[in-house]
Amino acid sequence: MTSAGLTVAALFARLGRPAPEPGTPDWERASAAIEDAFWVIAAHGHRAWTPERHPPVIRTLALAVADRRFRNPEGYVQEQAGEVSYRMPDGSPIGLALTRGEVALIDRVSGRGGLKSVQGARSVASRGLRTGYPYPDPEDSWGLA
Repeated sequence: MTSAGLTVAALFARLGRPAPEPGTPDWERASAAIEDAFWVIAAHGHRAWTPERHPPVIRTLALAVADRRFRNPEGYVQEQAGEVSYRMPDGSPIGLALTRGEVALIDRVSGRGGLKSVQGARSVASRGLRTGYPYPDPEDSWGLA
């Protein structure tokens, strides 16, 4: 994937390392991570987003998710080599999983967010009459007690 700034070079610039040559295993893995990250974000975002056409902040988010995927492809939480060990912070995202903040950002730039509708429920004792949506509650409409 090489469109709209979603490039292997952009990913390696985030990592602070020179980009590998095309065709090498690291280049292939990074390219796949970028593509996977973009499509996971687009699936949650807007159906019109493509690698060539999407809000600029999605590029930043896709590269951040691809960075996670590239650095830790197996999703390890803890690693140990001899006496040295490293543990990922609890609750930190792993692989292509999106955080709540990332999902909120995607919702905001895709036009979702703000007001939402929630279906309410009301329990009504039935006296042999059909009640509940789409039928009105007899007590409300006929004053029956």
